[in-house]
Amino acid sequence: MRDVAFIGVGTMAAEMVWRFVERGWRAHLLDPRPEATQPFHDHAGVAVHDTVDSVVRSAGVVLLSLPTPGLLVEVSKQVSASPHLKPSCIVINTSTSGLSATRKAQAELAAAGTAFIDAPVSGGKAGARRGSLTIIVSGAQESVDKCAPVFEVIGKHVIHVGPLPGQAQVMKVANNVLSLGALAATAEAMALTGKAGIPLDVALDVLNVSSGRNSATAVKIPNHVLTGAFDFGFPVEGALKDVSLFTDVAAELGLPAPMAKAVVNCWQLAVDQGYGGQDCTRITTMYERMAELGSRCDEGSHE
Repeated sequence: MRDVAFIGVGTMAAEMVWRFVERGWRAHLLDPRPEATQPFHDHAGVAVHDTVDSVVRSAGVVLLSLPTPGLLVEVSKQVSASPHLKPSCIVINTSTSGLSATRKAQAELAAAGTAFIDAPVSGGKAGARRGSLTIIVSGAQESVDKCAPVFEVIGKHVIHVGPLPGQAQVMKVANNVLSLGALAATAEAMALTGKAGIPLDVALDVLNVSSGRNSATAVKIPNHVLTGAFDFGFPVEGALKDVSLFTDVAAELGLPAPMAKAVVNCWQLAVDQGYGGQDCTRITTMYERMAELGSRCDEGSHE
């Protein structure tokens, strides 16, 4: 039986864990929130750990799925300090953590003689469950090749963008600012068409055969807003974090980013309006409320 470890068992990581254990791997989990690991407690193929050292001792591949850049750096320090860290261990960062934190994490692990692969993922909760994630990878080719059996379990597209730590992060935040910018822009456009009395499904029909078609008009709004589910699986506060990372990276690389700053402002407004813990598709609800439209804006809770 092959062993894989997860430090951080959030929404997407939990789906990845299920993929591994269903395919005969043994998973070792660490998360400070009991509710994150509770669904796995009675599974014969899962061991829940209390410390980083215990996890590192148990598996040769450690996947990091952490909510903030600061936690990535802190956990990387703890992994590198473990007396049980094996030279053959590979640490794979699946988090969206930006350039600076990723470079710091890689430096910590490199100093301990451990390979670090930058591998943020795209595809949402559903993609994680189906094993159809896009995995954006940067790192040494030899180490990337060793990760192939892991990537095969969770990903459909594995794209190696370069040898340097952080290159995959740059690609990921570029993707996310486009995806989340499209969602915010579509929510605003739908508020406008709704204000003019055009039904949302009709507006989507027009956009999806026109030049305004994007991932929000084609997937997020039909599947997660029109249905009333609002269950894409990524919170508004996470969206704000990711688009803010784009502007951080742009500043580090000396690139003006006026459009990205506008996208950040949209998601900051959603957080300020009380939607931070709700699904990112709830940004449509925010715009409907501002437009004083009824229907979906009255569904679900508003904090």
